[in-house]
Parts: sequence; structure tokens; C-alpha cells
Amino acid sequence: MYSFGSFLQDLSSSTGIRFNLFDEDGNLIYRYDALNDNDKRSQYPISLGNSKAILDIQKKYEPCVSLLKYSIENKYREIFSMREKSLIEILEGKDISLDTIAKNFPALSKGSTLFLVNVDGSRYEALSIIRELYSEQDIISLVYGDNIIVIGAFDEVEEHAESIKDSIVSDLYCKCYVSYGNEIHDVMKIGKAYEEAKECLLLGKKFDMKQETFSYNKMLFEKIVHNIDHRVKQELIDKFSNKFNMFDSELINTIEEFVNCGLNISDAARKLYVHRNTLIYRLDKIYKETGFDIRDFKEATVFIIAFLVWKESNR
Repeated sequence: MYSFGSFLQDLSSSTGIRFNLFDEDGNLIYRYDALNDNDKRSQYPISLGNSKAILDIQKKYEPCVSLLKYSIENKYREIFSMREKSLIEILEGKDISLDTIAKNFPALSKGSTLFLVNVDGSRYEALSIIRELYSEQDIISLVYGDNIIVIGAFDEVEEHAESIKDSIVSDLYCKCYVSYGNEIHDVMKIGKAYEEAKECLLLGKKFDMKQETFSYNKMLFEKIVHNIDHRVKQELIDKFSNKFNMFDSELINTIEEFVNCGLNISDAARKLYVHRNTLIYRLDKIYKETGFDIRDFKEATVFIIAFLVWKESNR
């Protein structure tokens, strides 16, 4: 894909006009001209789809502002807006022509993944980070409702989910969750993939899952727990709630890591950075407090269901 950044660079080089472009929060979108205190500069508002930006240029280039704004806004609309509009129409169940699908979603033929990104901070700053991360890759990304949608063909889906999360967390210092559903091979599956990603995002946050990247296909257990009859959930809360409430963060973390490691003591000890005997001591303590030995698969299953129900009730 001919990226927006490449266009801005070509525009500046071909016209000889040096300029910078910032989003409405002051974050850099594109820089060509180094800022110099001795320069006389002007700033002009510019529209990038539904967002606003600031065009920063030296005063000597002011006569070219109108043409520059038109070129930038038109190219942004060409690159992003039509594909964003088409994606929104698909998610809202509107009819879309096959020609439009072929033109705007060429990656579907290779198999694509829809990521749903949720941040505690600015969604537009997070979107800028994602677009910079994939500036040389053909993806579609936009703010939709309370989340960010990213669609593209990714070889290692789980690694890309982690990369998106880590990039946003390290730049914005905020909580970030990334979820995704099954691979998409045709336009009819986009809506389904969106609903899958939305469902596992909801479950991941509801159960306060530690990893913060959620795959729909790996959350069947949480889905089952979420749909347990209310009466059964209340029985579990009545039986376990007081015990779980007394556990400190160390024991809670131990339970989570032991479960995430498939009840494997050696793996969990490594993840927790503790000696194997220390972990065994903690598991014995959990058994003494609850009467459930989570080293035993059957007892662990009941215990984990109760633990998730307790976490759900405390969200």
C-alpha cells in the first residue's frame, strides 16, 4: 500500500515545501522541517477524515497553504476514508458491492485478522501509534465506538497482538487490551470476527485476565463460566468468596500463573520466579484454606470456575 507517510514525503520533496504535520493533541504525524527558533512559522488547521490536525510551515511558504491543504486532505481521504467507510458499512450490515470489496479489502483473499484494541488513554493517540507501527503494511485501522479496529493479513497473529499492546503501553503508559476472533477469508465473516473479538474482550476484562491479549478460540472455558446459571454462581460465591477475599496478591498471582501454566509446577515456579518448594508451600496453603487441591485436575476445575466467578462478581 502507498502509505500516507510516503505521500507526505513525496509531496514535500516534489514541491520543495518543507512542513510538519501534528495531530490535534500535538503529537507528530510527519516531520520534514526541523523546528528552529529563528524561523518565522505559521500553523493552519487541516482535516484528516473525522480528525483535526495542524499544518506547520515557514511563513515564506504561506502562499502555498491552500494547495498544500487540499493535496493532503484529498490524499488522506483517498487512502483512509473510503476504506473506513466501507468497513463501517459492513459492520452495520449495509450492502456493499463486490467491486468495492475487491478494491478496499484485497488482503481478505490471503486470510485476514480483525484486532479490537481497547485503551484507557486516548484512542486517537493509540491509533497514531498503530498506523506508525504498520506504516509499510496494508492494513485498515480506525476508531469505532469505544475501541480501535485493525484489519490486515498477519503471519503470526498472537505476536502482532502482543506487539500492538506493548507499543501502546510503552508510548502512552496506559492499560491496553487486544482481542481477536477467527481468520477472515471473505467479507461475510468480517461482522462475525468483530463480534468474536468484542465478546472475548468483554470476557477478558470481566475476568481480569492477566495476559491482556485475548483469542476467541482460547476463551471457551471463560465463555462457559460466564454463561453458568445465576443460582449456581451464587452458590459458588457463598462457598468461596470469604476465602478468596482473604488471599493476598501473592496467592492470587500464584493461582493465576499456576492455572495459566496448565497446573505444571515447574513452569509456574519459573514464571513466578520462585523455588519449586516455595510454590508447593503456597499450593498447600491454598488447599488448607479452601479444601481444594488444585494440583488435582478435577478439584482444580471446580476451584478455577469458582475463582473466575468470584473475579467476575468483583468487577
